[in-house]
Amino acid sequence: MYPSRSNLCAPVTLYRGALAATVVTGFLFVTPVQANNGVMLPAYGAKAMGMGGVSIALPQDAAESANNPAGMAIVGNRQDLDLTIIHAPLNTHVGGNHYSDTALIPIPTGGLNRVLNADMTWGVSVFGQGVALDYGKPVYGTRNTKSKLQQVVIAPTLTWRIAPDQYVGISPRLAYQRGHIAGLENFGFNSDGADKAYGAGFALGYLAKLNDRMSVGATYASPIWFQKLDRYRDLLPDGRLNLPQQAGIGLAYKVIPQLTVAVDALWVNWAGERSYGNRQTEGGALGANDGPGFGWLNQKILRVGASYDIDLHWTVRAGASFSNHFIPDSQATFAALAPLSQYNQYSAGATYRISKGWEITGSYLYATNSELHGTGASSGVSVGTHADYFNLGIGYQF
Repeated sequence: MYPSRSNLCAPVTLYRGALAATVVTGFLFVTPVQANNGVMLPAYGAKAMGMGGVSIALPQDAAESANNPAGMAIVGNRQDLDLTIIHAPLNTHVGGNHYSDTALIPIPTGGLNRVLNADMTWGVSVFGQGVALDYGKPVYGTRNTKSKLQQVVIAPTLTWRIAPDQYVGISPRLAYQRGHIAGLENFGFNSDGADKAYGAGFALGYLAKLNDRMSVGATYASPIWFQKLDRYRDLLPDGRLNLPQQAGIGLAYKVIPQLTVAVDALWVNWAGERSYGNRQTEGGALGANDGPGFGWLNQKILRVGASYDIDLHWTVRAGASFSNHFIPDSQATFAALAPLSQYNQYSAGATYRISKGWEITGSYLYATNSELHGTGASSGVSVGTHADYFNLGIGYQF
């Protein structure tokens, strides 16, 4: 029932410390996020953020395993740590009433990579994703409505050179998830508070340098299969929030020695996971396999970007990302819990190489608002927000 309307040692020690800091920070804060490629961030890695997320055929730092595990083969010996600050003002209307929240959230991402020999590398990337909002008042019930899904993923990665300038990578993914949804009494669900689950999956990747100018890449990530969130067995289909499988291809081309352009195409199988894909009017009871979900369609993403080396110290970047409208207006009711309809994104960034392998990268990404206006069972509900991503990263190549 729906509510009515309503020197060598130093670098080694440092990158180990950076990785530890990333992992610890991720688990302490559990990486709350206001994401917009579904619950995923628009980009992983400071440099990719400045290029609209483009990364599958253009690896640039040790966070690359989040994008294409094979890319870790050519980033070399390096460490990276970056921090994204997200600002996202949320406006929701239900039955003529206005509700709002403004997210201001820090998100760490990082990684390290080592060349083992001429044919193999080993590394690990750490990244996060999810949603975090709290209206501070009831929207769909008698308690303050909040929705928080926080995930951190650790992706150890091994790559092999299988032929000259051709590489494959494999990355088991270990994940932690914490969810807290409250304020849905009008749906017949009374929250017992936050719950946590652990999950695992894997990712595969391929990267080839076809010549001195062109590279191609391909990647596949399985679902991350999570344990059940026991406190949400009576809300979520099968009590699970798995991260869906995805696949992508990419191409990068060096137009001139200083200028590289790149493009990615990415597919995300939201509809294949019941909690995300089931429609609000699926027909079954809350928590059943055929019970209501978010009603998301599969997402198709096109990303384009360019980088230009001004001199030995400076590189500038720009990019854009475009997605189909994978959240229908008819699913606006539950979109109030996950307002992720920012389908178009534009970004810019720059890297300054200091000396002795150190570099600093800054990026900004703007995700435009595409407001949902509820139809059918979601009539009377509208949800909208834009998002600003401010990213600062530091890297060291040794």
